[in-house]
Amino acid sequence: MYIGGGLGPFRHPPVHETITLAALIHSEFKLDPATTYLNLILEKQADILEFLRGIVWNDDPSNLLFNNQGWFNPSNENYSRGIGKDWAVQFADGAIFDADCTKDGWLGHKNLIARSHFGDLQFLHSMADAPGEAPEETKRKIMMWLQIMYRVALGEITNEVKLRDIKTIGDGTETTYPLRDLFDEGTIPNENDTVNTLLTTNGTYRKVMHDRRALGSCLHLIQDSYARGHCHRELLSDSIPRRYGRIVNFHSFRGQNAEEHQKYDFGDKEFDNVNVSDISVYEDMDGCTDAVHASTKLIDFWMRKAPWDEVREWLEDEVFAISPDVTPSNTRVD
Repeated sequence: MYIGGGLGPFRHPPVHETITLAALIHSEFKLDPATTYLNLILEKQADILEFLRGIVWNDDPSNLLFNNQGWFNPSNENYSRGIGKDWAVQFADGAIFDADCTKDGWLGHKNLIARSHFGDLQFLHSMADAPGEAPEETKRKIMMWLQIMYRVALGEITNEVKLRDIKTIGDGTETTYPLRDLFDEGTIPNENDTVNTLLTTNGTYRKVMHDRRALGSCLHLIQDSYARGHCHRELLSDSIPRRYGRIVNFHSFRGQNAEEHQKYDFGDKEFDNVNVSDISVYEDMDGCTDAVHASTKLIDFWMRKAPWDEVREWLEDEVFAISPDVTPSNTRVD
């Protein structure tokens, strides 16, 4: 699913952002139902825009789509969008040169955007690193990230904790330090950088709400899992809106038919000034209705400060439930 941005024929609608607004409206957060993406930006509602900074982060983990304080952002706002030139260069490096976009690759080591789209961070989009990856491994990484970010959203993990020191606990009592497998002394960010650096790239904005950005990252990942270019799910209902169930395949981006993938990111829609309190606007967009409902439920968990174990059970058994017919990852779009 697309995030908003781009220019001219390369402009994309804010699908992720408006799904999130719909969920905030229908959840216990109770966002004003009249809120639209456009008026949120025009009115500079910084506190709500912090959720959207988190939503955008999965696609822009280097924060290159936003202006720091300067000529184009003299007031040091949190949602001053740039033209995205530097983002496009980093994305193209991974797309064009078929480079190794993993932590240990010559490109991936310093290019977080390439890693998140073509390499070993594709789980940020509910996708596998490469064709043939076991679904259990993809799900493990997804659940690891969701645990960390949800606990940041709760305040259990503070924004000053170093990445190498973040602990996760599995179904039992075993404690691991999973981000040591993803970041080392030479990566950007490196293992000694903090959660703040990870989420903000040490930008100039000074009123960052790390809890909302972390929750936004969780929401992006969950929403992407309902996009047919990202995951193939069991079809529960073929009526409108279609409803989907357990995951049959986690797709991998490199090698996919880009045109087919983008079809289910919904680049032909217009959402800038649409009132999304009526979620029927998503009925003809495969997976988006499910994405709204799942996002609403996660926000409700967060609003009442539900513990991770409760959220984990829901994610394991519902959102990321695996079909008995599951297959290793592939590059199909279905």
